[in-house]
Amino acid sequence: MPEWFNRLFDNKELDHYQFGRGINAQIDPKEPELFLASTEAFEQEKTIEAYHHFLLSLQNYNGEDPTHNIIVKKEVDRLDFELIQGSAKVTGTVTEKSLEAQCIIADATLTDVAVKRRLLERDYQLTYARFYTQEKRIRLKIRLDNMTMTPQKVFFPLREIALNADYEKEDMTSEFSEQAVLDTGHIISIVDEQKRQKYDYMQRWIKEYEQKIKRLPSDDNIGMVAFTYLTLLLQIDYLIVPKKQIGQKILRHITEYFSDDGKSVERKNAELQAYVKILKATEYETFAPQLYNSIITFSPMERATHEEIVIFIDESLGKIRWYKNNRYSHIIITLYRYISLYLLYNYGLHPSLRSLLHLVVEVQHADYFKDLGYRPLYEPKTKEFEKRQIINRIEKTITPYQQQFKQLKPFGEKLDLSSLEQFSHDFYLQLKHLDYTEV
Repeated sequence: MPEWFNRLFDNKELDHYQFGRGINAQIDPKEPELFLASTEAFEQEKTIEAYHHFLLSLQNYNGEDPTHNIIVKKEVDRLDFELIQGSAKVTGTVTEKSLEAQCIIADATLTDVAVKRRLLERDYQLTYARFYTQEKRIRLKIRLDNMTMTPQKVFFPLREIALNADYEKEDMTSEFSEQAVLDTGHIISIVDEQKRQKYDYMQRWIKEYEQKIKRLPSDDNIGMVAFTYLTLLLQIDYLIVPKKQIGQKILRHITEYFSDDGKSVERKNAELQAYVKILKATEYETFAPQLYNSIITFSPMERATHEEIVIFIDESLGKIRWYKNNRYSHIIITLYRYISLYLLYNYGLHPSLRSLLHLVVEVQHADYFKDLGYRPLYEPKTKEFEKRQIINRIEKTITPYQQQFKQLKPFGEKLDLSSLEQFSHDFYLQLKHLDYTEV
């Protein structure tokens, strides 16, 4: 299924807080109709009308309210638009002949030669967009010829400029000069109380995971240490959602861990440990400015097939069986957390699957969600589940897609709720057997 039909995220209950790097909103229910109308208008050479339909199909909603991730102004012979992707605001103009869009990145007078050289190198990695300097501003731009245009030919260039502009602005803030980064007035601030709450939880988790590592066996624990540090960073990334330097550093440490760079696992573990110590030593005053909410139009992850998801779950459950058989019980719940968090971090997921994995995260991190004000799905002290609420959430997630996927069935009644480990295991098994075959 193309990304434009099912962009993330589709859970109304998450409007108050944002989680992960994906879209925290619902797609327009009329998106398929708008996409089809755009296709037909392009075929009839009604270019302005075609773009109007297509850009409206990118609009996201919180309930019945648009997120204003895209604003479109249509005139007889032209169309102007603004599109928000995290820290980036893309502005564009469409005429019968072309689409031109740009994003202001930074003040060229406040960026050094190293930044400009890196951006020139980045040009060779991009397919549609290019960096350039105009009026002392570093910008990223695209230009499309409308001679033989289709919605698909618009989607991918717009996605490229939006994702890369957002990445470059975050990276520049992290590595070079925050003062140089421009055009960030659309970023949504977070109240101090929420920032403090997130900071306190990050520090709490770091201490908990450090204690977990101390309890690991002294021999043959390299893999367990890796899973523990990776789960901690994924947990911070998905639930706390830091931006700027912390967000970029977490992203790089996780990416580098899985890269084939010749480093030993021991060295990679040491690098993860060193960064966790940096996070632990980070003062609140440094941490707070790196938290804010953002509007997202395009998912940063490529859509994965369900077969890829199944393979990852199978491999992960196999590792858990090995640790269970060898009586390494202290790592098991960490591994169950790792599965959901890594899937949410690394894969572009169908909205229903993303919502289901978020449900697992809610259960596995029940204290955090309870303190945020959510109705708890699990009580760690009594080890009791809110069975009816879990079943209802699963049904609410699956039902909207059953017309498209006839064999997609709710599975809440099949879950074993005798323990958190058993719930997690059963849930992943059920995810494996979801049928996304279109009739």
